[in-house]
Amino acid sequence: MRRNVQAINFSIKTTLKDYISKRIDKYQHFYSKILSTDFYMKLENSSHKKRKQVEIKIQVPGDTFVVKKESSSFEEAIDMASNAVERLLIRRKEKQLRSFQNGV
Repeated sequence: MRRNVQAINFSIKTTLKDYISKRIDKYQHFYSKILSTDFYMKLENSSHKKRKQVEIKIQVPGDTFVVKKESSSFEEAIDMASNAVERLLIRRKEKQLRSFQNGV
């Protein structure tokens, strides 16, 4: 699986990179045929406070999933986006199982 992690408007600390790697490694547990994972993080300065945005793009055979979440901390945004990705991967796997069972 190809991985790409990009930070826009800031530099990533090692602890945050490790946190992201752990979350990405977990995706393989939910769906083993992931081709690539692109992880984009953006620090957005609004008029009131700094917002952290996370976008995760997962490519699987025949499909691409994109999840975007925003929060006051990167860890929280990563968790919310990763949970959404995990649900999508589970649904994808279940859908494949159903189509396989119906085809047999």
